[in-house]
Amino acid sequence: MKKNGFWKGFGSGMILMVLIVTLCVTATATSKRSIQVEDGIGITLNGAKFTPRNVNGKEVSVFLYNGTTYVPVRAICEAMGLDVSFNSATRTVVLTTADRTASQQQGSTGTASSNYITVERAKQIALNDAGVKESSAVFLRANLDWDDGRMQYEVEFYSGNTEYDYDIDAITGAILSSDRELENFQIWNNTSGNSGSAASGNYITAERAKQIALAECPSGSTVVKCQFDWDDGRAEYEVEIRNGWTEYDFEIDAVTGTIFSRDIDNDRW
Repeated sequence: MKKNGFWKGFGSGMILMVLIVTLCVTATATSKRSIQVEDGIGITLNGAKFTPRNVNGKEVSVFLYNGTTYVPVRAICEAMGLDVSFNSATRTVVLTTADRTASQQQGSTGTASSNYITVERAKQIALNDAGVKESSAVFLRANLDWDDGRMQYEVEFYSGNTEYDYDIDAITGAILSSDRELENFQIWNNTSGNSGSAASGNYITAERAKQIALAECPSGSTVVKCQFDWDDGRAEYEVEIRNGWTEYDFEIDAVTGTIFSRDIDNDRW
């Protein structure tokens, strides 16, 4: 599977403890031991900061031990476009390339790969929806995946300090879901000791948060939830909006009104 210099930007000397030559990595024995490691190791992918996360979205540590850099196999391999699963019976990490996954699913559905849009088309669909020029985007992944009974492209890229994630139908090109998140935003320091009451004069009102979110949605959309919350040391509004089959979710800074996270899901698909 051609990678087109996918690993450029990781920096020389990094050794990944992942066997990509074969499609299966088998653990023949397990043991527990205490070791001293060096934390705080960063990763860049195609020039952009890459944060490995587990299946629940929680950040996973990268560390250095005896001159070798250890990274989470799932996060790294999925960034490379590999399908990752774990066979608990044989204690085997199973890695499968996207083209192999696609060919397997074609056999069960009868859909030929010639019916799929190209990866470049999927990337362009995502860029157009995000309003980002290709020259301003740094792609972290754009690969085929089988999910919810259909083939789709998972497209992830950065532009500026914003991360964009898209799931795009591999046949129709329809955007199944999209998400964007503002990285490295300024976290307000709550020096007044306020515990998070929406009544504080420091915060925008719930009505203002609704207006900000509605301005990002099509005409006729309806707010179904607007909730004040305190998360990661930051006051925010969680706003949920619906328009037909589509649900829009926003996280809005309760002080500045900045949208630092948004998610769009089409329940019809």
